[in-house]
Amino acid sequence: MTESWPVDGTEQGTQERSGVHQPWRTAIAAVELLIALGLAVTAWWAWGRGIVPIYLPGPGGATDVVTRSVGSWLATAIAAGGVGALLVLDAIRQLVLAIRVRDRG
Repeated sequence: MTESWPVDGTEQGTQERSGVHQPWRTAIAAVELLIALGLAVTAWWAWGRGIVPIYLPGPGGATDVVTRSVGSWLATAIAAGGVGALLVLDAIRQLVLAIRVRDRG
C-alpha cells in the first residue's frame, strides 16, 4: 500500500514547519562575534611576532634595517583572521535568521 503525499512535499498531519524566526540564534551570533574578536586580537599579535626587524651596521656609521618574516607566526595570523572572518559571516547569518519573520501562509 502506498501513502499519498501532498503536493507541497510536507507530511500529512504536520502543518507546523521549523520556522526561521528563532530568537535563540542571537545568543549564538553574540558568542561567535566574541570569538571572532578574540581571533582578531590573536591575528594582530601573531602578525607582530612574525615581522622581526634586524638592525645591521651600514657603511659610514649608518644603520641598515632588514626585515625577517617568520612564516609560522604569519601563517597563524592569516589562519586566525580567516576563521574570524568566517565567524563574522556566520554571525550575520544567525542574526538574519533570528530576526526574519516566519511565513504564516
